[in-house]
Amino acid sequence: MDQLIDFEGMALFVKVVEHGSLSAAGRAVGMPKATVSRQIALLEQRLGASLLHRSTRALSLTDVGRRYFTRIRPIVRDAELAQVEAMAEHAAPSGLLRVSATVAYGQLVIAPRLFRFLERHSAVNIDLRLSDERVNLVAGGYDLAIRMGVLDDSELISRKLDTVPMVLVAAPSYVEVHGAPRRAVDLSRHRAIVTRIDIDHWSIGEETVRIAWRMSTGNMFVTRDAVRAGLGIALVPLFLVSHELAQGSLLRLLPDQPLPETQVSAVYARSVTPSLALKALLDSLRSEP
Repeated sequence: MDQLIDFEGMALFVKVVEHGSLSAAGRAVGMPKATVSRQIALLEQRLGASLLHRSTRALSLTDVGRRYFTRIRPIVRDAELAQVEAMAEHAAPSGLLRVSATVAYGQLVIAPRLFRFLERHSAVNIDLRLSDERVNLVAGGYDLAIRMGVLDDSELISRKLDTVPMVLVAAPSYVEVHGAPRRAVDLSRHRAIVTRIDIDHWSIGEETVRIAWRMSTGNMFVTRDAVRAGLGIALVPLFLVSHELAQGSLLRLLPDQPLPETQVSAVYARSVTPSLALKALLDSLRSEP
């Protein structure tokens, strides 16, 4: 008699390896650690081979387990995607989504988009956490993170959401006292407000200018407020100061000079198969203006 393939055991084994422990895999799938351990033991029994080295401190793959994981991981991923696609034909997005975003972009841009998304999907709940620290998606239990700038984590899948233009701004009171720079090189004679102390070189057109900063704020909103108070010049994302520029409480400097742009991406763990809710949220965020 042909033996049926243990797809449930295969999928659970992949979760254990990706999450690094039986307990973490159990939390990911809503299963007690003891049940996970029992299921993996049954899979090993069916295969007639040990897949994991177990100890009180760590869990590691045997040689057989490593080869088995490499072969079945894409199979499990394809099966999970097929299941989500089949469910999408008749099911509505539902469940909890945990989302991380940077403070300023999250508050000013992402939060309004989430409000509109929730209006359309009444069965979805969102736990939004705003922080300028880069969270670990798997360890933190996040479904999605919104990140600005360069992405260098190969364990994450990214989807481009936006390209944010940068602007150079100062308060009218600052310009009245110190004047406005006419060329990029003039910035070296001005005081700057920065969000981080390592951002002390600005790319203005084809030039890179080292600036002398007067205050490092650690927060984009504080950077904006310090500039409004006339303490210095700042290079900030346009979304942060568009209202102030329209009102005239901030002035745009060197408007004819090309300035850098920052890419915004939505990222999720490569080990995660997007749920219907996550797929719907990604589609919604990418379609928003």
